[in-house]
Amino acid sequence: MLRRDFIMVQIEELGKVLAQMIHRRNTDAVRENPALAQTVHDSLKTSRTFLLEKTVNEIHDYLNNTDMAGLQRMEIAAKLLMEESFLCDAGKQQNALRRKAVKMLAYIQQRDTTFSLERMQRINELEQLLAP
Repeated sequence: MLRRDFIMVQIEELGKVLAQMIHRRNTDAVRENPALAQTVHDSLKTSRTFLLEKTVNEIHDYLNNTDMAGLQRMEIAAKLLMEESFLCDAGKQQNALRRKAVKMLAYIQQRDTTFSLERMQRINELEQLLAP
């Protein structure tokens, strides 16, 4: 029980870092977002390349570790890809990040025991950004 609580606190802290990135997205402080993104990647022991190259099943298995909190970590990773897409110039890299974030969020939505309107809203937002 204590280990599970500790893991959830860690995931919550990563969520706070993402919230900072979202808040800074349209301000002068956005220049700090790459460092914040790297902090989240380091905490998850991932990289942008890893998340783009692996399948959603492989990512889930990797993030599951031994504590079975992979879906929660995967949601953080998907939101991170979304935020990283705003740091890229428009183009293939930006769209690749957004497409992968959509796949990951849809995967989570299918497998999570709770339905998330916020997750569905993010999927819709990303799909609108991907539309020509």
